[in-house]
Amino acid sequence: MTLACGLALTGCGSISEKLGQTIADTPVGLPAGAPTRPATQAAYPAVHDMPPARPAALTSSEQIKLENELIEARNQQQTLAGQPTSPLPPSYAPPPPPPAIPAPAARRAPATPAAAPTLSSRSIY
Repeated sequence: MTLACGLALTGCGSISEKLGQTIADTPVGLPAGAPTRPATQAAYPAVHDMPPARPAALTSSEQIKLENELIEARNQQQTLAGQPTSPLPPSYAPPPPPPAIPAPAARRAPATPAAAPTLSSRSIY
């Protein structure tokens, strides 16, 4: 067993010796096609600058109008392709509110047990 461990360590030593020589022979520095560093370091991005304000969102009537225009354009394309057209959906209405959840009933306090009468006056319990 000692001989096997010695042979294994000898093999590892020769591999690391060859690897060290190979690394020593490699050229140091950047590859030939690598770009050079800029002379001045770039500034960090301005993290506190806010982007411009977004435009206001569509109102519900504008959204309905836009959806209807898109549906009409789809129907025109379907007509040109020879497919049946889809009907216009009913106007947009917000979904109904969820039903109210009833409050849980109050819990009653547990009844206190009454003392049981003794059967005999001579009972020691």
